[in-house]
Amino acid sequence: MKEGFIMKKIEFDKEYLELVANLPDSLEEYQFYLGLKERRIYFNYDVDTTIVNKIVYWIQEWNREDRELNIPVDKRKTIQIYITSNGGDVVAGFAAIDAIKSSETKVETIGVGSCASMGALLLISGHYRKAYPNTVILIHDGSMAVQSTSKKAKNTMNFYDRLDDRIKQFIVENTNISEELYTEKEDEEWYMFANDEGLSLGIVHEII
Repeated sequence: MKEGFIMKKIEFDKEYLELVANLPDSLEEYQFYLGLKERRIYFNYDVDTTIVNKIVYWIQEWNREDRELNIPVDKRKTIQIYITSNGGDVVAGFAAIDAIKSSETKVETIGVGSCASMGALLLISGHYRKAYPNTVILIHDGSMAVQSTSKKAKNTMNFYDRLDDRIKQFIVENTNISEELYTEKEDEEWYMFANDEGLSLGIVHEII
């Protein structure tokens, strides 16, 4: 260590340390915990059931708290979800979307860095959506690999066709993207910046 260099000691919240009985595994875990205290969820992950279950739980929990306290919907503290994600499990992602859409308490999604594939759909699901100017948004169709009998493979492919239709319907209903434009772009890797097409196409409402 160089002379005169002193590493700053990080002090963790006492309540948190009592909860886990020792230091957290990572600063990211600690950041996640601190965010929850302010109704902020930092989604810096690929989309899977583990992180989605946390999102669904906390959205339901905060809605329950607000109902029990009889707080009018327009007076409730907004839930904020900061999203940096390259996508992941579409079925799990739709569980998070359903929780966000059904929340009586306002849910605000904020795009940070990259919102790709299912990450873009999560961004679009917010009641109000923001993003940093250079946030990259990617919309594309789903991918799949099938190893099965011919009949079961056809069943699986049929299901994924229906899932793609739901994705299309969701995007068209929640943005300024028309059905015709989506059809034109659906076979492409459709990249855009938040402060360009992201804003003009209604994927986000505001640039931070």
